[in-house]
Amino acid sequence: MPFPRLRLFGSADSSRAERRRMSRARQQNPNEDLQKPPNAPVDRKQQRVGFGVGAFLILVVFGITVFGYYKEFYQPPRVWAGSVRDVEFNMGDLVSRIRVLQGVNRYQGGQVNLSTVPFEYLQNLVHAEILRQQSSELGIVIDEEDIDKELRRQFTPTAEVGQETDPGQLEKEFKENYSSYLTATGLSDGDFKVIVKEQLSLRALAALLSQNIEEEQPHVEVQWIQIPVDGDILINEVETRLVNEDFTRIAQELNATSQFADGNGYVGWVPEGAFPELDETLFGDEARGIQPIDPDTLSDAIFTNESYYLIKTLSAAEVRPLSRVMGTKLLQETVEKWQRQTLLAGTQAGTVKMNFNSRLYEWVTEQVFITAPRVERPTPIPDPSQILPPSGP
Repeated sequence: MPFPRLRLFGSADSSRAERRRMSRARQQNPNEDLQKPPNAPVDRKQQRVGFGVGAFLILVVFGITVFGYYKEFYQPPRVWAGSVRDVEFNMGDLVSRIRVLQGVNRYQGGQVNLSTVPFEYLQNLVHAEILRQQSSELGIVIDEEDIDKELRRQFTPTAEVGQETDPGQLEKEFKENYSSYLTATGLSDGDFKVIVKEQLSLRALAALLSQNIEEEQPHVEVQWIQIPVDGDILINEVETRLVNEDFTRIAQELNATSQFADGNGYVGWVPEGAFPELDETLFGDEARGIQPIDPDTLSDAIFTNESYYLIKTLSAAEVRPLSRVMGTKLLQETVEKWQRQTLLAGTQAGTVKMNFNSRLYEWVTEQVFITAPRVERPTPIPDPSQILPPSGP
């Protein structure tokens, strides 16, 4: 046998016969793979697992994206922010109202302090709604005629004394001024009229509450040093200096700018209630056994939300007529006291609720910052946020 090794692997004839059978089988079933590797089922299973894992990861990424969009853009504006009885506000309402304030302030050259405004303006929304719901009980009625009159007061140009005016021209200028204002602030006519109505209601409340303010009030003559809380000056260092230095000279050097005090820190006659944080020092508290400081005596440092005060009284308390400046300040404090009391009463009764936290605060401030209107040149106009009617001479 010339090739004995062929017996180990099969003969050449058997190989040729096998190939012929495979050829005939392929001809009979051309679409069938007769040479499938033994591990083909395993490969197909791995492919299915791979496709499943890939599809799952895609769904996870898509879900995260959708959830992020929902949390970032869809949900926050719809989150409940507060309510007064059956009237609710959401975060979108709060942002819209802050944008109104932002537009007004930028138009007049001011800035909105986003470190305090969001929560304060939520309170303002609630205050306005409380007043709206109590207006009929208080006898306050604001109609379209009142709103139109206020708009014309703000935006109609004032003619100089002795100058002839054309009613048609004044009407044209009023419309142009008002339209320019709405464009610059990004407000609609309807949005701004809502704000004007709320402010007119607040003025009406002030006029109502003013009837309970006596024209003559206990006053104390005051000089003060006022230091901003967020400034670089430390109040304890000022107290140390006052041991050996003159009060007036330090007031001239350090006093914060104030509409109530002159350059020497002299405020004048202050009625009780005009500066509630100072009342205990100036007038004492008989119910708590606290005596007012004596004249020409320096008070301890008094802390408020915005300032530190060091008070020096120049006289004992005496009844005096209210000045225009102090009368306005006392009325403003009276209005704010009414707001605090009604808010507290509603909260205790469960008819007033508010919802605010750091995450919502961040979202609100970001939205307001993104949409801040850009006004290149501010144009001064009467302040629509003034809560009191223009005072006479």
